[in-house]
Amino acid sequence: MPTQTIEQFAQAPAPGFRCYAAPKRTGPRFLARVQHILHPPATAESIAQIRESLGEHAAQVAAFYEQHDGFVLYRDTLSEAAGIELLPVEQWQAATEDMRSSFEHLADEPESDPDHIVTGIAIATVPHSGNYFVMPVDGPSAGKIFYADHDGWYESAFADDFDRFLAHVSHEPARLLAEEVGCYTRYADGKTDAQWIPEEYFADVTGVQV
Repeated sequence: MPTQTIEQFAQAPAPGFRCYAAPKRTGPRFLARVQHILHPPATAESIAQIRESLGEHAAQVAAFYEQHDGFVLYRDTLSEAAGIELLPVEQWQAATEDMRSSFEHLADEPESDPDHIVTGIAIATVPHSGNYFVMPVDGPSAGKIFYADHDGWYESAFADDFDRFLAHVSHEPARLLAEEVGCYTRYADGKTDAQWIPEEYFADVTGVQV
């Protein structure tokens, strides 16, 4: 069902956001059109890597990747901006190494990482943020997914498992991007240097008034 939910979400006819220009909510609005991109199925080798990397927590992840080797949600049609990227399996290792290097200071402070984030696997990111969604594979929170934010670390799990992660990243998109994951996604209008911040999401922006 979670795979079908994402597939249905990605079939939105003309998705987009009503946005305001940073830094204030006052002023004109802009309709940013976006795309949701689902990748083709992962290879058998990639599925085997998922099972090896995540162990007993691999089932939901492998089931999704058998259909799609990751995705990009809320991809701007006028710039390189995007909201959430579930990484192709071949990118997991590099992402995990980057994540761990960002938090290597915690290796000497295990009490600062009780959920074993730093030893987890980075499977997704907010593009251009340097932040990752990480699944711990040992410890009390193994199998959950955390948003490892280098600006503020984390307070609690982003999702209790992978299926709930899929549900979370497709629920309340404007709040997700503008508040929950740090407001890194700024859209372009193709005419000015304004940075447009999501305020309200529409599955079809056709006819939406700004």
